Amino acid sequence: MSPHYHIPTKPAPAPFDYPASFRLLEHDDYVKYGHPVFEGRTVRGDPHWTAEIITQTWYQAETGRIPISGAGYGGPFAGEGFDGIWLDMSEIVRPTRDGIHGRETISTMVTLGRRLQALSFDDQGRLVSDLPPLIELPLPVILGPLPVPLPGQAPLAGMVEAARRIGTLTLVAPGERQELASAGPHIGLRLSPDDLGAALPPEDDGGDGVRAWSGRYVELESGDVELWQRAKEAYPGAVVGLVLELRKGLGLEVADLARAGVEVVHLCADDMATARGVPLVDALRSVHDHLVDEGLRDDLSIIVSGGIAAAEHVAKAQVCGADAVAVDWILLAAWGCSLWADKGACAVERGETEPDWAAQRVTNLMAAWRDQLLEVMGAMGMREARRMRGERGRAIFNVSEEERFRGQLGGTVPLSSYPMLDEPDEQSEGDLRWTTALLLSSQEQARTGEPPNGSMECRVGRSGGGFDRLAFSFELDGTEERVPSADPGHFDLGLSLNRCNDGRPDVDLPFPWWGSGMSYGSVGLPVMLSRAMAAQALGTFTSTGEGGYPEPLVPYAEHVITQIATGLFGVREETIQRSPVIEFKYAQGAKPGLGGHLLGNKNTETVARLREAVEGTSLFSPFPFHSVYSVEDHKKHIDWVSTVNPEALISVKVSTPTDVDMVAVGSYYAGAHIIQLDGAYGGTGAAPEVAKKNIAMPIEYAIPRVHRFLEQEGVREEVVLLASGGIRTAYDVAKAIALGADGCAIGTAELVALGCTRLGSCEKGKGCPFGITTTDPELSKEVKASEGWRRIVNMYRGWLAQLAGILNELGMERIGELRGRSDLLVYLEGEA
Repeated sequence: MSPHYHIPTKPAPAPFDYPASFRLLEHDDYVKYGHPVFEGRTVRGDPHWTAEIITQTWYQAETGRIPISGAGYGGPFAGEGFDGIWLDMSEIVRPTRDGIHGRETISTMVTLGRRLQALSFDDQGRLVSDLPPLIELPLPVILGPLPVPLPGQAPLAGMVEAARRIGTLTLVAPGERQELASAGPHIGLRLSPDDLGAALPPEDDGGDGVRAWSGRYVELESGDVELWQRAKEAYPGAVVGLVLELRKGLGLEVADLARAGVEVVHLCADDMATARGVPLVDALRSVHDHLVDEGLRDDLSIIVSGGIAAAEHVAKAQVCGADAVAVDWILLAAWGCSLWADKGACAVERGETEPDWAAQRVTNLMAAWRDQLLEVMGAMGMREARRMRGERGRAIFNVSEEERFRGQLGGTVPLSSYPMLDEPDEQSEGDLRWTTALLLSSQEQARTGEPPNGSMECRVGRSGGGFDRLAFSFELDGTEERVPSADPGHFDLGLSLNRCNDGRPDVDLPFPWWGSGMSYGSVGLPVMLSRAMAAQALGTFTSTGEGGYPEPLVPYAEHVITQIATGLFGVREETIQRSPVIEFKYAQGAKPGLGGHLLGNKNTETVARLREAVEGTSLFSPFPFHSVYSVEDHKKHIDWVSTVNPEALISVKVSTPTDVDMVAVGSYYAGAHIIQLDGAYGGTGAAPEVAKKNIAMPIEYAIPRVHRFLEQEGVREEVVLLASGGIRTAYDVAKAIALGADGCAIGTAELVALGCTRLGSCEKGKGCPFGITTTDPELSKEVKASEGWRRIVNMYRGWLAQLAGILNELGMERIGELRGRSDLLVYLEGEA
């Protein structure tokens, strides 16, 4: 593949109104308005083909851009199949690659066919090996075949043209092809056994043109080796594969096919990404694993199809053992269908599309998918897509992680035994993590400074996992007072931040959290001032984020953390020298392994001046620090800052790869006083959707892993461990500490106190309409720092009363007694 491979995009707006509108409601329910419910489909949609996937597909097909939004991830914790996999990332202690923005070449090329196993030479030393046919694709995606027949030639012609522009294959049946001879190498022929019979003998095309076709790839809808051999005779220059229904336990049959010389198997699941009721990824893994065990995996290539609906599905299918994927239903979505919501009623099903428009929509979609694949590979530290095949060590599987996680808890109880508090009848705001109830109860505390009155749910959301499935045993006793509170003055809630005894000043917090980093650019100056004023009033800290240190924060310098991120925006010696804590941000949970991204519309004149950049341009922070590729380099960074400010404590903010425990202990030995593990639920900046829910492990799994490893290394008492990335409530704080953290860093909850309703429009246009995540001079006036700081202080006072109530129920006097007591937590199992 050329290192300059590029998929050309251009706008392809729909010449019609999209056939359905959607709104995300509680429990991931998607409701369709303005159209009748079609037989066999429900108003909630499919659990696989969600409205999120459909509408994001429309956006990508129209623009060629990847979906980006703010506000962190608010969807389900995990699910089956693709939704139960997170991809890994590299950080500090492993080599990293940065090919997303052209700084390194990352290849998305894959090869289909049977590789030559060994070279053979004659007595004269001349090569006599027959080189098998191979197909190189610049992208591990094949188009088609279409899952349903469509009227007219436009869809098929569009697929063929899109395949030409992308450089891939489109699969068609003999009766569906159009001018196959002129389509060149971008047609793959899908044959039934009857089609093959009509195509033989080789010198006779039967009058239907099947034999007249000449191309690179043929696949036969059969598992019969004899038929495959006949197809090889009929198409000697092509790679020939067999199409099989994917199912668990298929490995034996595929192994026999590999031994017989079959070059490719195309494993087909259903449109919901299941194989006879088993998730596609599980069935695929069983086939791949058997081939590996038999030493046959390199003898053939695997294509998988059925329910491939998003860019992350491509990477996850490869990690589970596929060489490439074939897409089908997503093509209809690219052409404007909403599948379950408008069955039979969209424009393409009515024959109202044009070939060039159809081609451009598919081309745009695949360009956006490739960009997201590059994002994922860059985060994982992978330079070649073909090396992702079967790399399960570079993925995190919820089934195994949850089993390990549950084993560290105090037991499992039915979810029905957890007494939920009241929920509003209309879930008009928020998402699955920040439900309407959590928003309202948090804002009530911000107004009153009192703990919740107990009538509205203020402890958990409805993500279906993580913190939302954990409870303290006292919460299950069925007593009337289900949200106890107590006087914080009767308990020791403080947190000491310097445990290294290295001669630097002791820094103590009155309670176990501080304000997480939010940069000027992602939020406006009034928000930063509100947070700094609240930190001063409470005796804690707030972090500048990576956008620099605005001058209006200087009066609060004793309570402001200077963040040094990979872009070094606004970092100067004086900003380092004035801070009691310096924070290195290696990665953030909202976009782990991807660096930072501030869209041009938010890079106003004042933001550009502070960041020393050009106004109106998008600003990227690289991943990683390009001066840090090892723990030794990391130590040099810390030594540099310590030279500039020898009094400051050092905090290191990282995401949660599979080796996050090694990252943490490496940071400790490099000289960090504080390690902050950042999960995916937070964030106000622009984050690709592919990153927010698909890369790095959830914070709930990372905390106990790091805590226990630091204990095993004998250094747990010498470093402070903080958790961040979606800590919403006092109960989340307590649960994080029980899992092994010393405290938390809070971001989004402070914005909720200021009026955030989780619209997710942080990066759209001028930003948040409530003036929170905006740099627009007029819009930012919606937040008044003189009032905002009081709301943050009030909310935290409510939290302190609840945290004291939790300790009181547990019979503890100090917050430190709770650390690592995961045995006090139970897992809530079952359906809501």
